[in-house]
Amino acid sequence: MVNRLVKPRHRRRPRGSLTRQQVVQAALQLADQEGLDALSMQTLARRLECGVMTIYGYIDNKEDLLDAIALRGLADLQLPRPLPSEPAALLVAWGRALRATLIAHPSLPVIFLSQPVIGPGIFQGIEALVGALQRAGMRPQAGLHAIYAVIIYTTGFVAWEHPRTRQQMPAAYAARWRQQFAMLPPADFPLVTSVLDELGSVAGEDQFEFGLAALTDGLAREGRSAAT
Repeated sequence: MVNRLVKPRHRRRPRGSLTRQQVVQAALQLADQEGLDALSMQTLARRLECGVMTIYGYIDNKEDLLDAIALRGLADLQLPRPLPSEPAALLVAWGRALRATLIAHPSLPVIFLSQPVIGPGIFQGIEALVGALQRAGMRPQAGLHAIYAVIIYTTGFVAWEHPRTRQQMPAAYAARWRQQFAMLPPADFPLVTSVLDELGSVAGEDQFEFGLAALTDGLAREGRSAAT
């Protein structure tokens, strides 16, 4: 009697049982949980229990998938209601809401920094924010540039903070500063010595709020002068 090795049969989804929304949602969850580098058509197909070619029935290519992931992640962004009536406060609320979304979906900053993301949801967000800023006294042109100044600052900041205080504890990041500085002669760095305890916070919420306040105050002043 010959024993045969029989490969277990993998269950596959019935044909036509997926939607593009399901594929994008699964891709976003995979990227959030395992990192964007782990996302491929093969890993996504295994997660969805389907063939790779099935994925291509809903997604054109990797660029299309990343674009769809970013737009889906942004759909989770929630601004406070009612919106602040002052331009600076409104822009601060926008920056905080965007940062919270990018932290919840850490693949998004990487996507935004590597490719343009444009879709209906983007236009809807611009329309709402430009309108709110216009009601607060900023012309649409100034409002648009203010919105994108906050987007660029916030995206860059989250990309900066993620490996420093998100992938490790903030205390570990602060400890690395102290450990490295301990190998140097303090007398050569009197100013660094005076701010050493602050260096551990340059990738945290306090630093984000410091930069956001300075940025939005300036944008609000510029918007008021442009409106006169």
